[in-house]
Amino acid sequence: MTTARTDALSQALFDFDGKSAGPLERFAAAHNADANLVAELCDFAASADGNLQAAATWLLKRYGVTGAQLSPSQSETLLRLLMQETGWLSRIHVLQMMDTLVVPSSLAAPLMRALAAQAAGANTFIRAWSVHGAAALADQHPAYRDRVLDLLAAAEQDEAASVRARIRRTRQTFDWI
Repeated sequence: MTTARTDALSQALFDFDGKSAGPLERFAAAHNADANLVAELCDFAASADGNLQAAATWLLKRYGVTGAQLSPSQSETLLRLLMQETGWLSRIHVLQMMDTLVVPSSLAAPLMRALAAQAAGANTFIRAWSVHGAAALADQHPAYRDRVLDLLAAAEQDEAASVRARIRRTRQTFDWI
């Protein structure tokens, strides 16, 4: 990656305040994702700094919408964020990317446990998207489908209309549900 792009990326990530995505939008509009940029963003996503994690996962999600691909090891890096103490912004970004992430067999069981726990959490966005993430995991690893059907049934009883709406969309996404 060029020094200018590296500097621009660092500036955009550090300028992100957790609220306004303006610096990240400007960076994404000016720079296409390539393998080097995706790798650097994954490194930032794995950092201990919650704000850097949120900014990097936001950009990875944004680039994912436009077709950027992550390697299996990069997918694993992001998936591990869902099993750690991670800020809700980073978590929601990764959960919203679950349809495109490859879940290795070695992470399937601990990731399903983490997603099931988050599906019962306080944050409505995380609850809804955790069930969707569990469905994406079970789409790749059918042994977890019964567990996901239980999570879906419970989420359909959620008091938050936004959770129930996400569950309806999740049911439409996967043909085995």
